[in-house]
Amino acid sequence: MEINFKKKNKLTDISNKNLQPETFVKFNFKDFIRDIYDLFIRKNFYYFKYKNFFKKQNYFINLTLPSKGFSDQRRKKMLNSIRKIKGKKILCIGCGNGFELLSWVKFEPSYIKGIDIFNYSTSWKKINNFIKEKNIKTNIDFIQKNILDLEINEKFDFIVSDAVFEHLKDTEKTISHFTKLLKDDGIIYASYGPLWYSYGGDHFSGRDKIEHGYNHLLLNYKEYLNYYNKNVGEINYEIQNKGSGGIFVKEELFSKKTGNEYMEIFKTNNLISHNTVVEFCPIGYQLIMNNHKLKDEIIAKYPNINVEDLYLKTQIIFLKKKYTKI
Repeated sequence: MEINFKKKNKLTDISNKNLQPETFVKFNFKDFIRDIYDLFIRKNFYYFKYKNFFKKQNYFINLTLPSKGFSDQRRKKMLNSIRKIKGKKILCIGCGNGFELLSWVKFEPSYIKGIDIFNYSTSWKKINNFIKEKNIKTNIDFIQKNILDLEINEKFDFIVSDAVFEHLKDTEKTISHFTKLLKDDGIIYASYGPLWYSYGGDHFSGRDKIEHGYNHLLLNYKEYLNYYNKNVGEINYEIQNKGSGGIFVKEELFSKKTGNEYMEIFKTNNLISHNTVVEFCPIGYQLIMNNHKLKDEIIAKYPNINVEDLYLKTQIIFLKKKYTKI
């Protein structure tokens, strides 16, 4: 399926020029208060409220939350509690503009390599200049390449990614490649979503009307093309305001896996989850629960999925190689 922007743009350097390095290293009081509140109050409340929320997921879930219930900083702290990051090597998959890599610096890794299939050279240069100016000890470098084409002898203590696994076009092969780049006692941290069968699983449907959140599953090619062309913005708008949703649709960058399928792929590659947190989409959940016709229409069209897949939005996993100790 080939879909183009209204005005063609070459995907050369697609850096978000509005982002600044300082934002990602300075102390954020608002996030600090939120994390304290989450840790001591909301986490326990959600644990008991949603303990048996998902019943058709064939893997153990440590915690279920509504979407955006688990901050980026808390995820990093959890990884650091499992294995100390200080002095270790990190490979960041799908680093994008790369500014998020600076938030790892406070944990004092020795080295971070960021890789992305797209060109963010302006942002990467800005980050490298910032590191030199601030005399940051952690070395950070970037490379534009498909992860499957990355052939290096070194192995990493951590492989990390946010919002990437849902875009892998060859998930099985990519996860297998990760295991070759990971040290035997290393950890893969990944958060990914919305999953394909969830509300807005194409990172696009529902941006105009809530009831259109499952258009990527229901519309035929012609209908979806019309829907896309009607709602897509210019490339800079997509990058800066819509999380590059239009670009992902245009490039067909979706793995189209269910939560159970991801976990089965990990298992096949001898990876087990030390901790699994999932987030559901409240909007999608309400739509499905209140509109049985919509639910039945989707399930009839995709008999391989279950109703939970329609509102299972995000998986957050901390994987280790089987039979290794942490």
